Amino acid sequence: MAQDSVKYFYPLAWAVVDKETGRTWKWFMELLRNSLELEDGEGVTFMSDMQKGLLEAVSTVLPKANHRWCARHIEANWSKNWRGIEMKKLIWWCAWSTYEEEFKDQLKTLGAVHEDAARELIHYPPQYWCRAYFDTKCKNHMVDNNFTESFNKWILEARNKPIIKMLEDIRLKVMNLLNNREEECRNWKEEISPYAIELYNDYRVIAIECKVVFNGDYGYEVVEGKDKYIVNLELKKCTCRAWNLTGIPCPHAIKALMHDKQDPLSEVHWWYSKEAYMLAYMHKLQPVKGEKFWKIEPEHAMEPP
Repeated sequence: MAQDSVKYFYPLAWAVVDKETGRTWKWFMELLRNSLELEDGEGVTFMSDMQKGLLEAVSTVLPKANHRWCARHIEANWSKNWRGIEMKKLIWWCAWSTYEEEFKDQLKTLGAVHEDAARELIHYPPQYWCRAYFDTKCKNHMVDNNFTESFNKWILEARNKPIIKMLEDIRLKVMNLLNNREEECRNWKEEISPYAIELYNDYRVIAIECKVVFNGDYGYEVVEGKDKYIVNLELKKCTCRAWNLTGIPCPHAIKALMHDKQDPLSEVHWWYSKEAYMLAYMHKLQPVKGEKFWKIEPEHAMEPP
């Protein structure tokens, strides 16, 4: 499953295998690479639950792809030894940190509660699950892949059926979904996605409370509470990294852009535009004739159970 700019799951490819193994994941990833012409995977970002076979398949088939690990799965493993609401909150603040200094501060706070808890957490390399170390080519700062669970719930009824009926039901559901999402996009009130608007509005509320100092060039020093950040409008960067991670101006960038008499919404990345969304959903599944029209080659026929 992929994710679109409204944060909906996007059915990209699916398969039925006898078991999730390194062999079946490699087979699947090779088909995905060839179908989408991904070559060595440069510029592509995956997120998984750290399943060994999948990790190896991605690194073998798409060696230059970025591979994030789902923070929820890390939390589930880590929290077996470190339970409690406070500990859960602290691990998520670590994962949500957008720059290294913030991550180290959060890790220090966790260590103050229990030193061994912090030490055990970094056994999971933070570059795979903490925003502070994510590549910014992918304009998505998500740290968990719960949209795959959304897809599994969506096909739950179909999954209980015989294999051909199951695949046909999924195909029809996806066919309708692609069409419905395109129609939904036509009714957007803005030229950028509702999710981008929602996040931008949240950032704007924070920006109002910030203070800004301009250096007369492209640099802005923006104060948020006790922290200071540097915004460079020419490079479209902020030291908090949120702008670079999401493609949506962070509170500090919004404050700087407003000082510069620019509309911050105009700096939202093209990936969130209606045009980009329509391009993503222009590829449709084509209708299929009924089963009596199917031609089955003898060598491909399935043996009866």
